[in-house]
Amino acid sequence: MIDTDRFITLDDLVESVPEVLVREAEQKMSSAQSVVEEVNYSIKDPLSMSKELSKAQRIRLFMENNPEARNRDVVEALQQFSITAADVANVKSIAKRQGKSTGESIRRSETPAPVAPKKTAPSGTGLTSPGSSISLPELEAGVAFVKTAGSIMRAKHLLIIIEQIKAC
Repeated sequence: MIDTDRFITLDDLVESVPEVLVREAEQKMSSAQSVVEEVNYSIKDPLSMSKELSKAQRIRLFMENNPEARNRDVVEALQQFSITAADVANVKSIAKRQGKSTGESIRRSETPAPVAPKKTAPSGTGLTSPGSSISLPELEAGVAFVKTAGSIMRAKHLLIIIEQIKAC
C-alpha cells in the first residue's frame, strides 16, 4: 500500500528550493549554452555549411579538419555537394604547387620555406642525371624494386631511407 501523504508534487518541490539557488542554476545554464553556441559556430563542418561556399572551399575545409583523409573519403563525405575525385585532386594539386600540404590551412598566404640547393653527385660515382641513358636492365630492375616495395610511394620512401643511411 502506498502512503499518499508522504508524496511531494513537483510544484511543491520547486517551491521549496530557495530562489537564490534557482537563479544561480539558470545563470550557469545560460553561460553553458552560450559556450556551446560559440563552439558550434567555430566548428568548420563542410556538411552543414552554407550553399555559398565553392567546391574548392568545402574540400579545403574538409582536408584541414581531416588531414589524413584520402580523395575517396573526401568525395564520400561531400557527395551531396557534387564533389568528384577530380575536384579533390585539383585542390590538392594546387595546394602542392603552392607549397602547402592539404592538412595545412591552405588559405594562409605564407612565403614558402627556402629550399636547400640540391647536392650534385661527386664525379666518378657513376650516377647520372635522371632520364639520361637508362638501360633496359636498369629499368627492369627498377620495376622489380617497385613491385617488391608494393607501390611507387613506398619505393620512394625506401630510397629516401637508404640515402639517409648512406649519408651517415
